[in-house]
This record gives sequence, C-alpha cells and structure tokens, in this order.
Amino acid sequence: MDTVDAKVEVGDAPAKPRASRPKRNEKGWQAEKSAMTRTAILNAACQCLIELGYANTTTALIASHANVSRGAMMHHFPSRMSVIKAVIDYLHELRLREYQELMADIDDPNVKLSKESIRKSVDSAWRYVNLPSFIAYQELLMASRTDAELKKVIEPVEKDFEKQFLNTVKLVFPHWEKVEALEASHDLVQFLMKGMALSHMSVRKNARAKRVRTHLTNILYQIYEESLRGSE
Repeated sequence: MDTVDAKVEVGDAPAKPRASRPKRNEKGWQAEKSAMTRTAILNAACQCLIELGYANTTTALIASHANVSRGAMMHHFPSRMSVIKAVIDYLHELRLREYQELMADIDDPNVKLSKESIRKSVDSAWRYVNLPSFIAYQELLMASRTDAELKKVIEPVEKDFEKQFLNTVKLVFPHWEKVEALEASHDLVQFLMKGMALSHMSVRKNARAKRVRTHLTNILYQIYEESLRGSE
C-alpha cells in the first residue's frame, strides 16, 4: 500500500496513509463489454431481418448495423447460422417477457374479468403482434418453410415457445376456471391477431383491425361468461 511521502515534523500528527485506489476488475469489465457487444449484434440482426428480410441478412450487414468490426462479429458468431440461432433464442425469451409486460395490468386474479379488461387484453395482444420482436421472428418462421437448415433450428424452439406461451397465458388469466375455454380463446386470439398482423398490404388495415378487435372482445366475453356459468 502506498503512503504519503511527506516530511513529518516533531509534534506533527503521524501522516495518514493514502487510501489505495481500488483496482479495476478487468475480467468483469471484459465480460460486461462482451455481453454488450453480443446484445448489440443480436439487436442489429433483428433490425436487419425486419428491414432487409432473412435472405438479405448477412454477417457483414449485421456488423455494420451493430457498429462493430468484422473481427468482433466473427469472435462472437463465427458463421451466419450461429448468429441466427442466437437470435432465435434471444427472441424466444424476449417475446415471453414482452407479453407478460403488456398483460401486467389485467384485473386482480381473484376478481371476475370485466368486459373492459378483456378489451384491454385484446388491444394488448394486437400491440404484441406489432412489436419488432414479433416481426423479426415471423420473418424467420416464413423463411424456415423453404430453408431446411433454418427449419431444423427453429422448429424445436417454436414448439417450446408455444408451450411456454400457453403456460404464461394461464398464469396471466387465472380468472378462467375452465382451462379448455381459455385454451380455445387463446387460439382464437393468436390466429386472428397473427393473421391481421401479417396482412401488411391490406387497405385500411388499422380501421379494419379495430373493428375486428371490437367483435373479438364481444366473443371472448361471451365465452368467458358461458364458462363461468358452466362451472357453477
């Protein structure tokens, strides 16, 4: 430990040792920097998928969008498929978390759902399928239809996501006492929302989607009410 290099006169108080400067944790900083670079690359890859499509998303373009060198890119992901695999896993976790956040304001689980609450959940489901994460993932799903290598990677992840997503829905909506009714309603919402979201060239899409959401709210509320009567 360094000490103050000063002349001490007779009668002076002993010189106090200088506090040592904490050493920088280089390993910790490098790990943090590496994680930040990796996240930047994954976000850039998602951006490329949305803006350019799967076929045009190359490692060079991802590196450019992430503002990292080709060397840094290759250090983290030595091939195009390696970054695509990481993006699929990244979107898997992100999409589950985003759904939970969007549905966080649903009524108290011990209180019967109101029609307004169902309407809010329908609107949140619509916002969910318009998030960048959804668009990027759908681009990968569509590409996997004709890309055998991509299909092999994404198929098991998609099956796991469907399972976890349904479990998340059950946690968010414990108000539904009949599981069968909840699962059917979940399928209705998901198929309808995905269909509307993918109809990107539809005329007056927003107005038509709003009208559909109104009808969907009425249908779901009716199913919910009937499920409660059936459990009495």
